[in-house]
Amino acid sequence: MLNFTKISLQKKILFGSHIYMKQTNKCAALLAMLALAIFAPVNQVRANDFQTMGDILQFAIPAYAFGLAWQEEGYKGTKQFFYSLAASELSVYVLKTTTHRPRPNYQEGDKKNSFPSGHTAAAFTGASFIHRRYGFKQAIIPYGLAIATGMSRIHAKKHHTWDVVAGAAIACLWSWCFVEKKTNIVIDTDGEFTKIAYEVNF
Repeated sequence: MLNFTKISLQKKILFGSHIYMKQTNKCAALLAMLALAIFAPVNQVRANDFQTMGDILQFAIPAYAFGLAWQEEGYKGTKQFFYSLAASELSVYVLKTTTHRPRPNYQEGDKKNSFPSGHTAAAFTGASFIHRRYGFKQAIIPYGLAIATGMSRIHAKKHHTWDVVAGAAIACLWSWCFVEKKTNIVIDTDGEFTKIAYEVNF
């Protein structure tokens, strides 16, 4: 039997506590990621702070995306994340080893592996996964940090502008290929009652 009073109560509980707790956890995780990006380079030489921030964010953004997927869905969400990450990293590796493009700060004897930017691809893999899976609003800050990662690589003369653009494009492409939007409607049958709940991505 479908009990509408119980359905109403389920919705109130969902909006009154469940979503609030989830949003609080996400905000805390984002603040932790920002703190890591800002304060971790303190021990580095000041002139290299921007570059060091990019070095950190290439790991911090995908790590946040993984943590968000695990918190929201467990294995199901993280599986799609790893598919897109693996495809992105493999594409970057193949292009780096076949295009042989020198970096802006190239010197004789250096490797010619400028195209595309691996840092940018990793950062945008995390941001675009969040966008694709959980909605654009959740990805605004990760996208901003991913853009900062790409800019840090140009600033450090590690990459040309098109290297960074290509890294971002590759990451977004694979996210759209492997990642599906999260289903928000949940139906649970428990004895004589059918419980219907839904979530809202802000």
